[in-house]
Amino acid sequence: MDELTMLGAALAGPEPSTDTVNRSRHRLQNTMRGGPAKPRRRKRWIAAGVGLTAAAAAAAAVVVSDLSAPDAKKEPVLSGRQVMLAAATTAESKPASSGTYWHTKSVEKLGEVTQVSESWTRRDGATWLSVAPGLVSRVEKRPLIRTSTLDFAGVQRLPTDPDGLKAALLKSCAVRSGCDQPVRTVSLLESMLFAVPAPPKVRAAAYRALAAMPHIDNLGRAADGYRLRISYMNDAGTRVDGTETIVVDPKSAQFRVEGWAGFGDGGVPVGPSQTASGWTDTLPGRIVPWSKQIPYIEKENKQLKAQNH
Repeated sequence: MDELTMLGAALAGPEPSTDTVNRSRHRLQNTMRGGPAKPRRRKRWIAAGVGLTAAAAAAAAVVVSDLSAPDAKKEPVLSGRQVMLAAATTAESKPASSGTYWHTKSVEKLGEVTQVSESWTRRDGATWLSVAPGLVSRVEKRPLIRTSTLDFAGVQRLPTDPDGLKAALLKSCAVRSGCDQPVRTVSLLESMLFAVPAPPKVRAAAYRALAAMPHIDNLGRAADGYRLRISYMNDAGTRVDGTETIVVDPKSAQFRVEGWAGFGDGGVPVGPSQTASGWTDTLPGRIVPWSKQIPYIEKENKQLKAQNH
């Protein structure tokens, strides 16, 4: 097992001695500075085992420290899990921000069609949407996450430990079936990182829960972080049913989904995609009734239908 897993196993029992913590931290540092990587042996989905204790925090902090080293030649080769844990430590240290509207902007490339949608949500649940460029419409109140029942207050009350967060998110799942599937679980956790104004400790818990998932590979650096690939296995664990590529910046704790492919039937890859979010005090664009945006939606639907035939 790798060194962070070793720490997690130790932390699951009685509090380790100072000597044990120091030895584990020393081995982790050697691994990140070019020591031999040990293969992962876990073959099933597991719950996050590394809590924010003194030893785990110190281990993740080492990753953040080494990432900022000026000498690129000494940069460690990080596993996908280590990138996630470093981002968790960063996310937890950032102060919460605020504003009048929580704004999200999603850009998805579906073949030859690029769909752009934006939403603005006040703390009382009032929501505005835009799918037609320059047009904004007031719509009915809705949850912050399409597949969940969570509103602003619900997000603020979410647990700050990985296991508790996963359980609460699955309980809030609005989809009648398949909520316990790995794809759905990962999607809900990722929403805590880019789709909702989750508190810093909740975002950190989401990163730690994702870090505990198997089959996460580091594909190398991107302009805004590290590209990580999550592989979803079939029920027997014998083949990859689909993959998802995400980009995580451990220095800023920023997260984005880059694209998807496969998922059983080997369909056409979906992506690239990008979702940006943050607080704002303005509603840009022209406010119109929702009916004014429907012609644009119908046009996009015709384009999607045409390219799928």
